[in-house]
Amino acid sequence: MPRIAIISDIHGNLEALEAVLKAIETDGVQYIIHLGDLVGYNANPRECLHLLQTRRVISILGNHDHAVLEPDSADNFNVLAFQALAYSIRQLSQQDRQYLLGMPRTEVLWDHYMICHGSPESLETYIMNIFQAKRIFNLLGRHYSGVRVCFFGHTHMQHVWASDPRGKVLSPSCSGESLSLEAEHIYLINPGSVGQPRQKDNRARYLLFDTDREHLTFRAISYDIRKAQEKIRNAKLPDYLALRLQDGI
Repeated sequence: MPRIAIISDIHGNLEALEAVLKAIETDGVQYIIHLGDLVGYNANPRECLHLLQTRRVISILGNHDHAVLEPDSADNFNVLAFQALAYSIRQLSQQDRQYLLGMPRTEVLWDHYMICHGSPESLETYIMNIFQAKRIFNLLGRHYSGVRVCFFGHTHMQHVWASDPRGKVLSPSCSGESLSLEAEHIYLINPGSVGQPRQKDNRARYLLFDTDREHLTFRAISYDIRKAQEKIRNAKLPDYLALRLQDGI
């Protein structure tokens, strides 16, 4: 079984993506998986999209990606996200849109590992608390009984939820940077965000998953934030999008 790098929520941050991909080169992985949201917030959606294409990354659709294809779906975006979406739409070619259009919303890999953006049922669902996690575990039990782990993005925060054989939902700490999965548990796992981390830590985040040992390793990588900020300002995007990168919020 393969060793996998899992990334999510690049959001047009080329500097962060390049730093993460460079780090992944030394991790001995066979596959890179992206959990959606290539575009939005930062200044290089086109370049990030092309970089993933050259790496043949397994990628699924995020809600910002979907909004590029169907702008009416962005009615609930805040003003910052909406302005960044308009910028992304102007940056992408028809061929780029076709690449996004070809992405599935969910996929089950190697029979046991699901990938999605918000949740298995929606691009926009957040899994932020124990009640939301319980709901998704119940959904997996009803419709995806073979899935052991569901990897999701959207929240921009590294997190692990586990459901034990009795159905009790736990939140194992991932602060120690690594975690071995329990054989009889089911998991919801978020690798954090590459391009706009929101953990009050401005480093780009990703996850390594050893499928043979079912072992997780969380990674945090420094990148050239000033360059990313300069590009945001040169693109005339809202200045707060540049400021929040520094603070990791």
